Amino acid sequence: MTDLVLHQFPGAYGMESLSPFCTKLASYLQLAGVPHERRLGDPREAPRGKLPYVRWDGALLGDSQLIIERCQTELGDPLDGRLDAEAKALGHLLRRAAEDHLYWALLAMRWGDDDVWRASYRDAIAGALPKGTGWFLPGLIRRGVVKSLHHHGLGRHSRETVDAQGVADLDAVAAAMRGDFLLGDAPTSFDCSVWAMVEHLRVTPSERPLVLHARAHPVLGPWCERMRAATSTTTTRDGRLTP
Repeated sequence: MTDLVLHQFPGAYGMESLSPFCTKLASYLQLAGVPHERRLGDPREAPRGKLPYVRWDGALLGDSQLIIERCQTELGDPLDGRLDAEAKALGHLLRRAAEDHLYWALLAMRWGDDDVWRASYRDAIAGALPKGTGWFLPGLIRRGVVKSLHHHGLGRHSRETVDAQGVADLDAVAAAMRGDFLLGDAPTSFDCSVWAMVEHLRVTPSERPLVLHARAHPVLGPWCERMRAATSTTTTRDGRLTP
């Protein structure tokens, strides 16, 4: 039996982790039936300096997508194995839209929006850092993230443009859905990826149009609730999370 420990950031805004990529991987492990343990992680230990990462039979492995792909190769593919090539191609494009664009809109809101940062996200980040660093380290990290947003390009746009582009992403995902879940009547790894980004938008305490659109969307709202229900977990006495 594979011994797998997921290391992730602590929670915020009612989510188990403040990182959507941690949410993505945790939900995949849950839905795929991979027994695992969840612990707080340390970026200094992570293979790529980022969370999430896993300790798999004693070895460290980073990057949520690479971890999912290794699970699919070595443990079977119960979520995506039934999909045909066309469905997998659509799922791939939806995941790219969510992770390579919508995610950056989320970053721009949480890290770049002064109102969101001062009201809540600075404290959420401080709570995830080593004791004694919360008074200065969040600001240093923020400057780096804002710089990355500028290099990416989205950080050069106005709030209105960022929100409008994010709304277009959400509407495109909704229009492409093929059933109760993204690609049919059951969740896939692609649901885990896209849902993580959308749900983290929905729970961010902001009244910006992008957040309000994500919360009130007639298609994505019910889908997010179905994903929340599908990824609920129980914890055994030894702390291992079991589907």
